[in-house]
Amino acid sequence: MLSLTSGTELRRFRRGRLPRLAVAAMLLVPLLYGALYLWAFWNPTGHLDAMPVALVNADAGADRDGTRVTAGQDLTDELTDGAALDWVVTDAAGAAAGVRDGDYYFAVTIPTDFSADLVSAGGDDPTAAQIDVTYNDANSFIGTTLGRSAMDHVRDAVAATAGEEAVDQVLIGLGSARDGMLQAADGAISLRDASTRLSDGARQVADGAADARDGASRLASGAATLDSGVGQVAGGAGQLASGASQLSAGARTAAGSSTSLASGAQSVADGVHTATQQVDALTGQLPALSTGLSQVTAYLSARAAAGDTSAAALLAGLAGTTLPSADDVTAMTAQLHALDAGATQVAGGAQALSAGLGTLADSSADLSAGASTLASGAQQAAAGADTLSAGASTLATGTTQLADGAAQVADGSGALGGGAQQLADGLTDGATQIPDDTDAQRTARADALATPVAIDDEDVAPAASLGEGFAPLFIPLALFVGGLITWLLLRPLPTRALATPASGLRVALAGYLPSLVIGAGQVALLLGVVGIGLGLNIGHPVGTVAFLLLVAATFLAVQQMLLAVLGSAAGKVATIALLMLQITSASGTYPVETTPAFFQAIHPVLPMTYAVEGLRDLITGTPDARLWTAVAYLLGLTVASLAVTSWKAGRLRTWTVARLHPALSI
Repeated sequence: MLSLTSGTELRRFRRGRLPRLAVAAMLLVPLLYGALYLWAFWNPTGHLDAMPVALVNADAGADRDGTRVTAGQDLTDELTDGAALDWVVTDAAGAAAGVRDGDYYFAVTIPTDFSADLVSAGGDDPTAAQIDVTYNDANSFIGTTLGRSAMDHVRDAVAATAGEEAVDQVLIGLGSARDGMLQAADGAISLRDASTRLSDGARQVADGAADARDGASRLASGAATLDSGVGQVAGGAGQLASGASQLSAGARTAAGSSTSLASGAQSVADGVHTATQQVDALTGQLPALSTGLSQVTAYLSARAAAGDTSAAALLAGLAGTTLPSADDVTAMTAQLHALDAGATQVAGGAQALSAGLGTLADSSADLSAGASTLASGAQQAAAGADTLSAGASTLATGTTQLADGAAQVADGSGALGGGAQQLADGLTDGATQIPDDTDAQRTARADALATPVAIDDEDVAPAASLGEGFAPLFIPLALFVGGLITWLLLRPLPTRALATPASGLRVALAGYLPSLVIGAGQVALLLGVVGIGLGLNIGHPVGTVAFLLLVAATFLAVQQMLLAVLGSAAGKVATIALLMLQITSASGTYPVETTPAFFQAIHPVLPMTYAVEGLRDLITGTPDARLWTAVAYLLGLTVASLAVTSWKAGRLRTWTVARLHPALSI
């Protein structure tokens, strides 16, 4: 079986260094395309901190309730400390010039009234704060796109903080209202204290009422004592009745002893006459005594029925005690009168009458004792009256305390009214601190709170479309590929010219000028299709045509040089490799600052870098120093490439076996 390389096309790559390098190139070119592109654009958004962006802080600050607010400086510090982008703090003139010249991809300006607008949310003219951003698509369309995205995040972050400022301003009025509410709370506290004092007064009223109750109890006790004295008086009256009975019995004894009293008839007559008078007097008092006894008995019965044991005992003592009836008294009186008459007649009854008088004297003594008892009862009744007086005094004292408590209640009520007034004043003051907005102010305040920070962006050279943004990359790319195709069909150094004694420059131009004609045709066709067919808006069409002719001339000269120096096969491989390097490092898509350091290093030396920058100025922006730098570089590179090609053409006048039979040809 034949080996892999024997008898096949690969056999001719077995000998020589260049064929082996060609095999390596065939293996590595796909890797270069795949790995190189992925490496260059692996994570461009993760390196935005390398994008230079101008930051201008023109904020003048503001005062809020005596406190200085410098929101612009705070935002500047926060942005520069965060380092999400390569913030360069500068002034307005430097920022404008930097964005125009491409030193900065865009510029962020914090305006003069930034702090004032932030704190205006709680004022009479609420206004949303604003951040001004200036872009230039002529610097980088993708850079502008990334900048807009970054500024959206910046705006959201700033709006979160600014929203707190705005809400804080709105709450200032409510905070002042809170002060009024605190005053109202103080009034409520005073109201509470007054209520406490009112409660204390009420308790004193209750205490006075309790004292009045005690006085009433003592008064009742005094009344009970008086009642007891009255009972004793009743007892004395009973003893008096008993004495009267004894007196009656003595009289009867005297009557029975009338025989023995004959001798003292006169004396008896006198005594009987005296006794008769006394009995007559007693007879006149008998109805009153009988009535009094009945009243006492009824009173004691009532007290006993109410549970008074003392009354029950007295009632038992009076049981069986009765006064003589009126008939008995009448009969007795008649007898006494008769006895008196008989005694008068019996002169000798004086002695017996004297004895009766003695008995009568004894009865009088008993009657005196009863009167003494009655006096004692009266004294007890006086003591009860004293107790009653003391109870009345206590009642008066309680009434005084009740009056004092009522006065405190009145004072507390006054303080209560004062506290209520303070509460009303505090609520009124708090209400005046809350803004009384019109409909327009309310709408403006709501807008300021909903969107505390807005982005006001300006593009000094806006790209009309995504196609316009990418055109500065794809047009030079197309011309470079067009040159590659051109040199596949044209000889870089014509053989006929090499066979003449012409100079190397003339030989180089003999191969170069035909390709330049093709390149001019490519430029015309390309601009016609993208300009007329696709509608690409070219800001400076004449300058664009001239610049693209220069770009095509440069690409053709560089490719001719590579083919002349390295040979047809190696030159074409080198041209393809150069194309890949330029696509990844020309900053035609993502800003070169977001790519790895290798691509940033080769960025300034590759021709497509200047082709892209120049076209951006001519298509989207305004021609500036970058355009003239690009023109100078491309002209210099074209001349240098033609010079190297001319040098190589001079050396190729001598034919060798290697040239007649190259190890590798395409």
